[in-house]
Amino acid sequence: MDFNVYNILIIAGIIQGFIFTGVVLFNKKYHAKSTYFLVALIFVYSIGNLMYILPDIGVMPLLTMYAYYFLPLASIIPVIIYFYVIFFLYPSKKITFIEKLLFVPFTIFLALTLFYRLKIILGHIEISPVNPRFKLVVLTNEVFSVLYSIALLSIVFIKINKYEKQSKVFDKKIIRLDVKWLKNTLYFIFFFTFVWAYLTIQNIFLKQGEANFYVLWIGVAYLIYWLGHIGIYKYGIVTDRKKIRKYLNDTGSNFQEENNNNSSYSSSKHTNEYIEALEKLLLHDKIYLDSNLTLDSVASHLNLSPSYLSRIIHNELNTSFPDYLNSFRIEEAKQYLKNPDFAKYTIVSIGLEAGFNSKSSFYNVFKKATGKTPLAYQKDRAVA
Repeated sequence: MDFNVYNILIIAGIIQGFIFTGVVLFNKKYHAKSTYFLVALIFVYSIGNLMYILPDIGVMPLLTMYAYYFLPLASIIPVIIYFYVIFFLYPSKKITFIEKLLFVPFTIFLALTLFYRLKIILGHIEISPVNPRFKLVVLTNEVFSVLYSIALLSIVFIKINKYEKQSKVFDKKIIRLDVKWLKNTLYFIFFFTFVWAYLTIQNIFLKQGEANFYVLWIGVAYLIYWLGHIGIYKYGIVTDRKKIRKYLNDTGSNFQEENNNNSSYSSSKHTNEYIEALEKLLLHDKIYLDSNLTLDSVASHLNLSPSYLSRIIHNELNTSFPDYLNSFRIEEAKQYLKNPDFAKYTIVSIGLEAGFNSKSSFYNVFKKATGKTPLAYQKDRAVA
């Protein structure tokens, strides 16, 4: 066998993909439509890399792989990506008839592949030279899959952008998902799809020698690692946030109203009508939970100019708008961190539910205000 550093990286990715698949499938906490498609994607990527790396390291001739082990997985990958994104954004969505048709190309290529494989096994056609019709099926699958991937990835981007536009309006009953990581992942996939397109053109049409697919296989190996970690991490955060939101809805908790008397910016100390209106928005409508809330949007709601509202807050409360807003978020987070029912949820999910837009901003603002990290604060309260 012929090993090099590239082979080792690719094989490590394959092994990790199989391990991840087993761990997720046998862990009930990850059972959801989106994670099923995530696991399917990682598994298919792993199988795909395995098919091509075995001939490369000398385990079997390339023609033997195509004759007995090749599967037209390239045509199913963009479909799996499509459904993973759809169910991540809309967990309760049902698959439409039109969407089911997305599986048809893979089904056709798989049927043709198995047909010719059966003929090879029965001795009706030879492995070498390769049957021209079987070769046409393999090459057609490759070219079609490149174009299919570009088309479906483009549709997925449109879906994500539509979701972002729909979620711009804050609704405390709906969890707004972080899709930036998802878009970055798709940019990565898009880039390697074009690399794949270039290598396919070089290999099939330009006839400039056999194309080197190592860069593509290593990209897939990295993608397996990335999807396995960030995909499940993001799923866990969303799951925790749903549980926190359900707890609050079931118990009817309103931590800010319960702690209004302890607030350093209580309306009992300040009688400015605009401050009272702002405080009402924050305490009753809980708009501070909107991580995208801006001074401009609040000022517009109060029919004030942003500069005037900023000046009022500074003069009346001796603070800035961001600090004032974050004081409510910190109080919200404190109540979560003190509550033993929230101990099983991640710190990140607690920060996001309190209105912060990232783990880093939550940690930085919380530590600046309390002198402790959220985790240290939670542990201290648990001991007390």
